[in-house]
Amino acid sequence: MEKILLDTNMFIYLEDYAVTEEKVATLTKRLFDSDQYKIVIHPKTKEEILKIKEEEKRNIFFSKISVYKEIKSAPIATEKFHNLVGCSNSHDAIDNELLFSIYRNCAQYLITNDKDLIKKAQKVDLNDRVLSIDQALEKFQENTSEDIRKPVFINYKYLHELDINDDFFDSLKKDYAGFEEWFKKKQSDEAQAYVTEFDGHLTSFLMLKVEDKKEKYKDFLKPFKPAMRLKISTLKVADTGKRIGETFIKIIMVKAIKERVDEIYVTVFDKQEYLIDMLESYGFKKYTKKKTLRSDDEYELENVMVKSMRNKENYYPFFEIDNNRIFLVPIRDNYHHLLFQESERQIQLSLEDFQGKNTASNSLKKAYLCDSKIKQIQKGSILLFYSSGTKKAITSLGIADAVFNKFNNFEELYNLVKKRTAYDEHELSKNYRNDKLVILFKLYYSFDNYVDFEFLKKSGIVNGAIQSIQHITKEQLLKILDKCKMDKEIYLIDKNI
Repeated sequence: MEKILLDTNMFIYLEDYAVTEEKVATLTKRLFDSDQYKIVIHPKTKEEILKIKEEEKRNIFFSKISVYKEIKSAPIATEKFHNLVGCSNSHDAIDNELLFSIYRNCAQYLITNDKDLIKKAQKVDLNDRVLSIDQALEKFQENTSEDIRKPVFINYKYLHELDINDDFFDSLKKDYAGFEEWFKKKQSDEAQAYVTEFDGHLTSFLMLKVEDKKEKYKDFLKPFKPAMRLKISTLKVADTGKRIGETFIKIIMVKAIKERVDEIYVTVFDKQEYLIDMLESYGFKKYTKKKTLRSDDEYELENVMVKSMRNKENYYPFFEIDNNRIFLVPIRDNYHHLLFQESERQIQLSLEDFQGKNTASNSLKKAYLCDSKIKQIQKGSILLFYSSGTKKAITSLGIADAVFNKFNNFEELYNLVKKRTAYDEHELSKNYRNDKLVILFKLYYSFDNYVDFEFLKKSGIVNGAIQSIQHITKEQLLKILDKCKMDKEIYLIDKNI
């Protein structure tokens, strides 16, 4: 996955949709949900935004850039580098810091509409990696090639049902000395794993192990303290594009909560950048290194990544309610069926469901589209989805990742939501508007106990039919969570609970 650094001035489009900024909006929407690119920002961008005198505008900018990941421990430009590219004022100094981060390969590309910065890039032979907006639009075309990946479906199988000679295991045998012997032992122990297959061959594999306080971690450079842990023993997804990795994350979290473990951990090589990025986006942090013997008898250090299930942070499956707005979001039954199958009590599965083609249903990341003009929804907002047809009840809870409400054309909207939405291309096209409200969100919780309309009305949460998105209070949310019997001590980040 290639990291794309955005210059500070690229965020101007958030306030002013002039011609140039429209191109920026197109570009950022194209990159935001891509499997190939990841937008990052430089720490200096935050420093520049702090200089904005108007408080409201400054706060808006901060809320917008929070969508993107910041370069950690960004290297400081050397005096030699400043002299080479030129530095005559504070603005130059900041530009040089961004340029130096590309020079040091913190990201693969820098996108800017600053002509002087582009000229500086030529002095250090980075002109092919520092791009204007037009160059970036041309370079980062939406991938329109046919998806040739095959349908998948997750099964929970005994390892003795699987063939160790499957090509799927070749990379694991190479990375881990003794993998084959370990696998055979687990077969004898009747161990099980979550797998997907096609045509008799594995396409993904997840194996979990609960470890108690007596477990030893002698290969760790910094040992763990005694605790109950869930180990992700093996995680590999060869068939990407069907959101199987997200589905595995959901399985991991459910298992961790069920087993009441203190932490989840996994070991990951540096080369597995995409996996590291995904794990970090769900709250995993690098804790230490582990010495791992490879099949070539050489040792390599693996990252030990840990997610605490006790010291809760604002990552899935935990969510904060004090500083986020809460909304009831109506959704029609047919789209609820496609987007929230986990919440359906009686469901007739289609062939596409069995084949794993419905990626909107498989994944944690989803998209909701409507014609609402509401402006208050932003990253972190809590979304309670109300099935407005026969159910007439709240069935699911999600957290907003990002919100978009202005598009230049249908292709721009479609490329943003196609992997997340319950709508097909024809229906999206038929109902397209350039001011369509698009909410990208993660599904956090599917209610075992629906919260029906009668309860909402009797509790004073609503006054009439729920026909459009509406805001509710924290106190009303807590009533709903009590009614659906959510274990708030597990999921909520709230000092009062």
